[in-house]
Amino acid sequence: MLRKLFALLLVMSGLTTLPCTAADITLRLAAGTTGNHRYYHALLTEALKAAGHKVTVEVYENLPQTRILAYLDIDRLTAHWMLQTPERDTLYTRVDFPLTQGLIGQRVLFVPKGTEGIYANVKDLAQFRELGKTAGLGKGWFDVSIWEANKLSYVEQAGEWRQLFSMLAAQNRGVDYFPRGASEIGAEALLHPELAIEPNLLLVYQRDFVFYLSRGNAHLKPVMEAALRQAEKSGLQKRLMEEHFGSALQQLNLDKRVRLKLLTP
Repeated sequence: MLRKLFALLLVMSGLTTLPCTAADITLRLAAGTTGNHRYYHALLTEALKAAGHKVTVEVYENLPQTRILAYLDIDRLTAHWMLQTPERDTLYTRVDFPLTQGLIGQRVLFVPKGTEGIYANVKDLAQFRELGKTAGLGKGWFDVSIWEANKLSYVEQAGEWRQLFSMLAAQNRGVDYFPRGASEIGAEALLHPELAIEPNLLLVYQRDFVFYLSRGNAHLKPVMEAALRQAEKSGLQKRLMEEHFGSALQQLNLDKRVRLKLLTP
C-alpha cells in the first residue's frame, strides 16, 4: 500500500511540474510570402526560450493552406496559428492564448484602386449591407460563418486563397472586396500595389488566432500556454507586436475608422 502511494505521489509530482520543466523542443512551422509569419515564429520561440527551453525551428516555406492542414494531420508541422473554431478544436489541440490580442478580428478591406469612394459614406452595418458588395473569402474560413450570420454577400475561393488578390484586382470575378486582419494587411499591401486599402471602415468580430498543435505534439500544450502567458505578463508579446505590426497599424488609423460590429456566431 505504501509503495503504491509513493508511486502515485511521484506521478502527480511529475504532472504538476511538467509545464515548467525545461526541455529541448523542435518546432516545425510554416512560413508565407508576406512575412506575417515572422511574428508568430518569434513569439513562440522567444517565449519558450524565456521559459528556459532550448528551441530548434525547422521552417517549411510557402505552403498553401491546404498543405498546412495536411501537414498538421500527419505531424509534419508541430503547430500553426489559425482562428479558433469548434471544428478545429475537434481536429487539433488548441493552445489557449490570444496571439494578436484581438487584432486579427479587426478587418480592413482590400478594394480595387479607384473604388474606395464607394464606402466613404457608410456609417453603420445596415448601410454597408445595402451596398450589395461581395466579399472574397477562402473556402471553409471562419469568416464565412460571420458573413452568413450578418447577411453579407460573399464568394468562397476553393484551393489557394491567395488567388483572391488577383480575382479582386480583375474586377470581373464577382469579388468587390477582400477583408483582412489589421495585423495582416500592411505586409500584404506591399506585395499587391494594384489594390487599395479602404480608409473608412473597420469590421470587427470577437475571435483571435491561437496556435493549434498536431495530435502528435499535444503534450506541448501546457508548456506553450505557460510560456505565452509569461510572455504577455513580461511585456514580450507587446514588444513583438509593436516590432512587427506597429508601423503598419499607425498607417491604418484604426481609431478613426467607422467600427461595424459583426455578430459572431
